[in-house]
Amino acid sequence: MLERLRTIPREDWRDAIRRGLQAALAGVGTYAAVRALGLGHEFLAVLGAALILTTSIGGTMGAALTRIQATVVGSLLGLACLLVLPDGWGTMGALALSLLVVGGVSGLRSDWSYGMVAAVGIALASQDQAVEEAVERTLALAIGAGIGVLVSLLAWPDRAEARFDRHLREALRATATRLSDAIEATMEPSREAAPADHVSAYHRAVGRAQDALDAAKLVERDGMRRRLEALRRLYNSVIILDRAAESDEPPVAGARRMREEVEHLRREACRVLTSLARGERSPDPGDLDPALERLEKHLAGEDPATLLHGGRGALDFGLREVRRTLADLIAAESAR
Repeated sequence: MLERLRTIPREDWRDAIRRGLQAALAGVGTYAAVRALGLGHEFLAVLGAALILTTSIGGTMGAALTRIQATVVGSLLGLACLLVLPDGWGTMGALALSLLVVGGVSGLRSDWSYGMVAAVGIALASQDQAVEEAVERTLALAIGAGIGVLVSLLAWPDRAEARFDRHLREALRATATRLSDAIEATMEPSREAAPADHVSAYHRAVGRAQDALDAAKLVERDGMRRRLEALRRLYNSVIILDRAAESDEPPVAGARRMREEVEHLRREACRVLTSLARGERSPDPGDLDPALERLEKHLAGEDPATLLHGGRGALDFGLREVRRTLADLIAAESAR
């Protein structure tokens, strides 16, 4: 148990502490507000405030809007079900019909499943109080959602776009590690081209960057999207190098001059990626192109029918794709 706790990243600990603090403040503030207004439904309002909180301000705003929409839809559908039921069907009939309709709608749009809470509350209320029940529940939830958003803005705020930048930089560092692994595996038979922990680190960082991009509100997201797509294309180039390293004999093993060029390309490409990860928008790609030209001349003098030449050709193609996609990534970073 303790060992697993030690492996939790610092970012996750930070998110957990911040979210717990925000939930406590939002819950207490909502309870006090609802009690002061005499609305009732404290339980629903407090849950509404605490459950909309996410890791970023934009995500919390989106969750609040979705929760209010779901409550309104659930209330309207619940009221409609009560109106169409013949007299005498009672609570069980109203409950069954309301859940049938709202559950079906939730199957079409899962983020409206919270509307079941409102629909059930209306079905269990007396028919004379159904409209009042719907209004009070919606108002209580709106108060909770509003306080939740306010807390996310004031208490230890974290914007989705700032989270995106952090996770993208983490993904850039992970890509540099993966690129170094793949190139070294073409030179050394003992090296693994795609260590599982390094692959996992890349996908985890990119996944979190995508989540932050999806949560971003009231900002221009096209530039963020282009940066992330450019990084993904670069990573696809690294996968080409993985395939080149899977040859029975490493493509560069035993070729001293070629090894020097490939090692130079590895250092330069990783340097550019780490510079981007440090926040430099237009790092100098150095002399990647001359090294690629020297590598191509070396390959031109080989017998193309040999199996080793095929692996070296795949390596050359992969490195050129890295150079091309790296230029696209630099351009995307420079344009932000």
